[in-house]
Amino acid sequence: MMNLRLTFLLAFVALMLGLLASFRARDEDAARDRYEQARRAFRFDPTRVQRLIIESGDLSLECRRSQDRWRLVRPISARAESVAVERLLGGLQELSRGDIILPPRRSSEPYAPYGLDRPRAGITLIENGLTNRILIGRRTPLGDGVYVRQADQPAVARLHADLMDLLPASPDALRDRTLLAGDPAAMDRLDIRTPAGYIQLARDADGAWRLFQPFTARADSATVMALIEKLLAGRIAHFVQDGVGDLAPYGLDSQGAITVVLNTGTGNGTQMLSLGDALPNAPTLVYARLQAEDSIYAVPAELREALNIRPDDLRDRRLPALPLSSVARLRMEENESVLEFERDAEGRWIMTMPMQAPADDEAVNSLLRAWGDVRLSAFDGPSSSPDAALPRLLWIEMRNAEAPPLQIRLGPHPEKPDQILLETDGQAAWAAASPSGLLDAPLDPLLYRSRDILRIPSADVEEIQLTTPAQSLRLARDPATGQWPADAPWADRLLARLSPLRAQSLMARGSRPGMGFQTPFLSLEIRLRGQTGLGVTLQVGAETAPGGPRWAAVRGRDLVFTLSPETLADLLPPGPEALK
Repeated sequence: MMNLRLTFLLAFVALMLGLLASFRARDEDAARDRYEQARRAFRFDPTRVQRLIIESGDLSLECRRSQDRWRLVRPISARAESVAVERLLGGLQELSRGDIILPPRRSSEPYAPYGLDRPRAGITLIENGLTNRILIGRRTPLGDGVYVRQADQPAVARLHADLMDLLPASPDALRDRTLLAGDPAAMDRLDIRTPAGYIQLARDADGAWRLFQPFTARADSATVMALIEKLLAGRIAHFVQDGVGDLAPYGLDSQGAITVVLNTGTGNGTQMLSLGDALPNAPTLVYARLQAEDSIYAVPAELREALNIRPDDLRDRRLPALPLSSVARLRMEENESVLEFERDAEGRWIMTMPMQAPADDEAVNSLLRAWGDVRLSAFDGPSSSPDAALPRLLWIEMRNAEAPPLQIRLGPHPEKPDQILLETDGQAAWAAASPSGLLDAPLDPLLYRSRDILRIPSADVEEIQLTTPAQSLRLARDPATGQWPADAPWADRLLARLSPLRAQSLMARGSRPGMGFQTPFLSLEIRLRGQTGLGVTLQVGAETAPGGPRWAAVRGRDLVFTLSPETLADLLPPGPEALK
């Protein structure tokens, strides 16, 4: 029971101490707030100010807040730069109170000594219907301060002269210098009209940019987005004239202007900007006007230069994408030569013309990748090119049955040997860089035929017969255990090389004198389980060069190929004694 009472007592004490600390912190915060309020010359909340009126000499301006945006309503109606207005209000709030002076009550002009009988400037803040008018008089004798008072207060305060620096010299100081507003990612249409013509771009269903005028084509989305970002980053250098009716003196009439329209379905909607002539004494600036406003601005000339572009400058210079996994059939024709490939059920390439044979997947895929590496350098090739000028035809069929086949014609550029001409689906020929293999590689089936000559699973081999001009060696599995002889551990290495046996290079069909097949360097006969006859026989002939690859062929097949010294070493038992 005693422990319970002690625990309760300690908890009560802790609670009281916590409450005491909380009250103390609250008192400290309140005291700090009272100090800040006492220190400040003007008491108001900048976030609640709805109207700001400034009068100074000939200047008389008014700003009004609407939905967290400020707008000038006097002497002109224009967008205000909210940051500048908020900065002014924040500066007023942070001004510290100076000396307090009580003017003599009996004086007929008590505020005259401070210049407050005829104030040089006035600031009016309207906050939730309450008006706070601040009058500013002359400078102090030392010039480092000014006399001010609030209109509803008799006291005069001496404030630092920084107050005068907060006052704008003209309405332009508070005007918004933004040309076009919005998020680049939200833009879905871009129209450009120049003296040379009209360009229209829009996003498609996939979010990619496309040209719709003066022709339909894929646009380079990165280039379009860079242009939009440049436009949105543009700022007004200075304000030239308000309330302008005649646009011709500024080059903003319909004949000479460059006009851009940005559109987004949300937020800022449609915005139109016109750019005209260069300023007479400032060639780096041009006149500009927003459709929604009747003011003339000066903006950097680089904006007009960026918009003075051709449609081709915005086109996608890549060719239509060909995902390797999506291509089902590829056919190449040139004169009388034809190569054709199709994918089998496992996705491997099979050569179907001019012969039926496994194809080299990497060789075929490299050809397709080379197509993806093409970059167009120009779009002004011949409007119509005879087939003789574009002799090579590529026919690419996609796995998706709904996707139309792609037909491409290629030919050498008549003037630029490092480029080619190409056209797709009958469109005008384009000049393009020529990746190796796209046009220069001959349509030789051996370049695309698989270099996997044999693919014999090790488990299917029952007997191996190695023969040289001097000796022969026969290996057979034990019928009971299926194991190779204990003194021939290299047999597994040999069989691993046969699955697959890969040629170093493929040669023309049929053997030739000098290849050494009349007296082979090595004859390797493979007998398979459950089969009779000769099985598969590999013949290795003479060296193509001293210490280099050797000619080889599979008996019964007309393909001649070469085997590297490394491959041949795996086909032979270790040491010369193995063949004795």
